[in-house]
Amino acid sequence: MASRLHNNTETLAFLEQIGAADFSAVGSSLKFCLIAEGEADIYPRFGRTMEWDTAAGDAVLRAAGGKTMTVGPEPAELRYGKTSKFRAEGFENPFFVSSGI
Repeated sequence: MASRLHNNTETLAFLEQIGAADFSAVGSSLKFCLIAEGEADIYPRFGRTMEWDTAAGDAVLRAAGGKTMTVGPEPAELRYGKTSKFRAEGFENPFFVSSGI
């Protein structure tokens, strides 16, 4: 899965690196749900998202046994409820990859 409106070179390079045969571009929440259903395998996001863009879909994915991991030298599960909530930037997510496993 890839972003319908916000694809970038990092995302396309990642998909090529992992040998993705094909990708579909749909809205944010639907990506998580398609992975949860087993209709898609992976959703890399190397662009700006906010907690409200991902929280509900990610909750569905996690309930189905999937995961969303941050990208970087020390990957970790994507966290919600950050403490710096006085500005919109406090809700910004780091880059992440969601998968069904």
